Amino acid sequence: MSGRRSRKRPRLHVDIYEDEIPQLPKASIQRHTDIMSTRRGISTRQSFYSMPASPVKHSSAAPEPSLEDDPLDDWNTGADPGEDDGLQLPPDYVDEPHVRELLDEESPRRARSLADSNPLLQWTSDIDNYMAELLRLEGKGEDVYHTTCLACQIPNTHAIYRCDSCEDVRLLCKGCIVSCHASLPFHKIKEWNGLYFEKITLKQLGLRYQLGHPIGHACPNPSQARDGDFVVIDIDGIHSIALDFCNCHLSSLHYVQLLRARLYPSTTVQPQTAATFRVLESFQLLSFMSKCSAYEFYRTLARRTDNTGTRPLPNRYTPFLRMIRQWRHLKMLKRSGRGNDPTGSSGTQLGECAVLCPSCPHPNINLPTGWETAPNSWIYALFLAMDANFRLKRLNVSSNDKDPGLNRGFAYFVSEKPFKAFLQTYDKKIPDDVSTCSNHDAIKSASARGGKGVAASGVGAVVCSRHNIQRANGVGDLQKGERYPNMDYFYLSTLQQNTPKKLVVSYDIACQWSRNISRRISVYPIALRPHQSNEDITYLVPKFHLAAHNLACQIAFSYNYTPMVARTDGEAPERNWAASNPTSSSTKEMGPGSRRDTLDDHFGDANWKKTTGLVTSYSRKVKEAVAERADHVAAFLDFSASLARETVVEWSEAVRQWESDQTNTNPFEPTLSQITGSKVRLELALEDASDDSPMHIHDDISPSVLISQGLDLEEQQQRLRRDTALMGPHCTDLQRAKMLERSNRLRRRIEAWIEVQHLYMPGVAVFRARENREGSGTEAFNIKLYFPSQVITQISIDPKLKDYEARLRFALGHDILHDLRRHILLRAAMWKSKDRFVHGQRENMRSQVLLRKVEGRISADIARYRANRVALAHLAESLLNPGWLEVLQPLQDADTVSLNSRQTSVGEGRRKMPWIWRVQNTGDGDDATMQEALRIEWCKAHARAHRWQEECILLREEMRRVESFFEWQAGVWTSRASLSFSDPITDGGRRAYALGQAALQKP
Repeated sequence: MSGRRSRKRPRLHVDIYEDEIPQLPKASIQRHTDIMSTRRGISTRQSFYSMPASPVKHSSAAPEPSLEDDPLDDWNTGADPGEDDGLQLPPDYVDEPHVRELLDEESPRRARSLADSNPLLQWTSDIDNYMAELLRLEGKGEDVYHTTCLACQIPNTHAIYRCDSCEDVRLLCKGCIVSCHASLPFHKIKEWNGLYFEKITLKQLGLRYQLGHPIGHACPNPSQARDGDFVVIDIDGIHSIALDFCNCHLSSLHYVQLLRARLYPSTTVQPQTAATFRVLESFQLLSFMSKCSAYEFYRTLARRTDNTGTRPLPNRYTPFLRMIRQWRHLKMLKRSGRGNDPTGSSGTQLGECAVLCPSCPHPNINLPTGWETAPNSWIYALFLAMDANFRLKRLNVSSNDKDPGLNRGFAYFVSEKPFKAFLQTYDKKIPDDVSTCSNHDAIKSASARGGKGVAASGVGAVVCSRHNIQRANGVGDLQKGERYPNMDYFYLSTLQQNTPKKLVVSYDIACQWSRNISRRISVYPIALRPHQSNEDITYLVPKFHLAAHNLACQIAFSYNYTPMVARTDGEAPERNWAASNPTSSSTKEMGPGSRRDTLDDHFGDANWKKTTGLVTSYSRKVKEAVAERADHVAAFLDFSASLARETVVEWSEAVRQWESDQTNTNPFEPTLSQITGSKVRLELALEDASDDSPMHIHDDISPSVLISQGLDLEEQQQRLRRDTALMGPHCTDLQRAKMLERSNRLRRRIEAWIEVQHLYMPGVAVFRARENREGSGTEAFNIKLYFPSQVITQISIDPKLKDYEARLRFALGHDILHDLRRHILLRAAMWKSKDRFVHGQRENMRSQVLLRKVEGRISADIARYRANRVALAHLAESLLNPGWLEVLQPLQDADTVSLNSRQTSVGEGRRKMPWIWRVQNTGDGDDATMQEALRIEWCKAHARAHRWQEECILLREEMRRVESFFEWQAGVWTSRASLSFSDPITDGGRRAYALGQAALQKP
């Protein structure tokens, strides 16, 4: 930093005269900028000078100033600064903020130096200096001029030892280096051999590390470690030391002596290996953050010991795995308070070591008195979400007998023995359900194994869906996919914890899983049956997964339409899987017990991080909820105000009745029948089957099938024409060959169809003969099909054929509009995603390619609709049925905008919904169609406004619960601090830890 101190702002003196105010000479402010070039770059400095002018006599009529007046007011109003006495700025006055205030202008920004703008580029000029300093440390440095040890300064001592782990880089003699490291036996020492430094251990220099006594105190009866060698795994390597246990009358067990020295023993009997507490804690935290495996960490320590790979090192990988697993278990027991409980670890209850969600409702902990009978009891409901993860599989390695778990159901995984006994009894008693909804993967894979050599195909879990926190005893292994008995056990096990009466449970197949849940529970053991009744539980499907369900499930199991669920989305498990999936690369190779204990530790850490982030999370959620509530409530009220009062009352009552009993009419569902191509084809097929007229010429292809197949061929021609145009002149031979094969297949289908068409429409044979003579239509997509609508004025056609084509084209128009609306929505979503998440040239190019594909489909839909409507117009005129054209209106480019698109040509008050978003039903005319569309949109606006209102109410309650939970937790730890045990020294540590935890939990 520069030694120059910034000057203080000069005082402003205002002299007040009783009789008159002298008018001082006017002065002008002159600004001067100094530009200086230094090693750090270019810097600027501004100076301001006051230039006095000739004196001018003052006027006696000048107003008398007040003591309350600000002497800087005249400056702010543009008055001359020379009118105030004592306001002389010295030539070296540099106070830029003050000067900006006086001059009411911004000073230019200081030019950035090279070190500020590009420090890496600045560093490149000093690379050689850095390299020189690194090489300097490879030699003796300044000690080359010293012949004696600088520590003891005893003559003729050889100062040839340096510690690479200490900050002191001096060379010391053997005696000094050993005495300085009496309490630092794991440091790395180097010896100067006259040419360069060689590695040497403190053990080779004669240092012995004594346990059981203070540093510097010798044990009268020491006992060496077995074989005279002891290996310690530390944060900077693997060390062999000479260790002595205490064997006098004050001695403790060997593993106790190691623990009191913060060394974790690998065994309890004659340990020969230990790990420092800091290396175990470092690996534990590193595994949480980077998901690295124990093998990678241990190999890193080995390279820290000798990165050349030329020295043999003791292999302590297996003991390290055992120590880190024990360390995880002990830390979990300690943090859950088991060390402060008289019953110890043996008294640990199921799920007691799990980190609980402070925001969730816990009876007798963070719920108010009388919450069960409160009028707004819905805010005390517990929100749960279930899901399976097939990434966290386990290979068929080891067994529960060889590798039992240490946690035994104390945290998140269910206890293994009761779980296996449950599956053995009920797995075959619960049959697989047949899906009444979509073809869900969870149901299809219920009996699928994870593959060859897989012992567990994945895990199933129950989490808190509002806060993404793993539930106690809510996780377990899957053996044959996502079977009901497994998921039921995890669900019912976590409900045995302290849970309220009301539940909201989401599952991606909740529509199927919840159908027979009551019947299955009645078969299961009494110990698993929850105290909640089925009427107290609301089953829903997560928002993202809901689109894969049929329409009935999309409405009945929707978070958006269900009351009293706020803005919960039910996708919490998916977020948790994203964080835990990276552990699968190491956990899949573990034994069953090691894997469960490791995942328990990771789940606990994730829960704790989410707990500590609640303040930030709620701050963000509250800001969003309040703003969104205001917007959606205002939009809903404006929408309701634009409708007739009787209509709003009617719709409100319909929503209320459906929310209270979903067996009532659903106001979100359309009631007018929808036109689709499949329905019309079915109707025509039924008519053909019941019609015995001589019109049926062909045995297999009826008139309706003929027209239907012709429309399919027409669509294939359009696709082939479009794809051929997209090929371009630079396509490959393979692409040309595939396109030619596709064209030949279509030609053969058209020729077969034409043969049947000539039976029903013999008049078109004349047109085809003329085409053959003229040689037109060589390409398959150019062959004319001659529908009745195309030759209606030229040849005689059976009226039934015209009616069939008209009805099929009317349905086809609705299908095309459906595709067009879907593609328009897709385009809007892609543009929104591109604006929010796509950055950089590469990502922009990819998004542009996808957008062009969607635009191409929209253009194809528009062309298909217009061509179809032209054909329908010819038929409607012939059949005297213009009603079809009133429904399927002409399609303009302005009609192909998104439903939420902002039109700049008109104001918001005059904006109209494009007709394509209203035409979706047959109805009794446009009024009925519009009325139903308005009703569905009003119901959705009603649901959005109420969900955001509920979100604000629920957030306020959750924040209250968080504070109550931490108050309860602090009280629990305070009570634990008052417990006493037999050992007063250990009691002091227990008390200190409990009070520290109580202070941490206090809100």
